[in-house]
Amino acid sequence: MQILTLELGHWNFFCPVTGKLVFKEDDAGINAETFRGCWSHEVPSEPINLAPELQAAWDVYAAAIEEDEDASLDVPAFLKSVDLPGWVAFEVNLTQVAGGAVWETTWTVLDLSDNG
Repeated sequence: MQILTLELGHWNFFCPVTGKLVFKEDDAGINAETFRGCWSHEVPSEPINLAPELQAAWDVYAAAIEEDEDASLDVPAFLKSVDLPGWVAFEVNLTQVAGGAVWETTWTVLDLSDNG
C-alpha cells in the first residue's frame, strides 16, 4: 500500500476523491465512506475501525510481532506490506503549539478505488 505523508496544523482531513470530510477538528467521528481504518502513534496496538480485509492482515502481522521478542509494531512497515488495490494510507503529522510543541501522527487508510 502506498503511504502519503501530510503535515497539518489541524485535524480537518478530507478524502481526496470524494471531497468528503474524514476527520474534523471538533468532531471525533469518522465521516467518510472511503474510510477503512486508522492507527495513532500513541497506541499503535489498538487500530480504529479496521475494514475486514485490513483487520485480517493486521491480526496476522500483530501475531507474528508478538511471537518475535526482538520485533515491535511498525505501522508504516505493515501498511507497505498490504496489497489492496486502490487503498492508500495517509500518514498525517499534526504539529501545533499549545504551551509547547505538540505533535501526533496517525495513519488513515482510505479506499480510493472506484466503488461506484
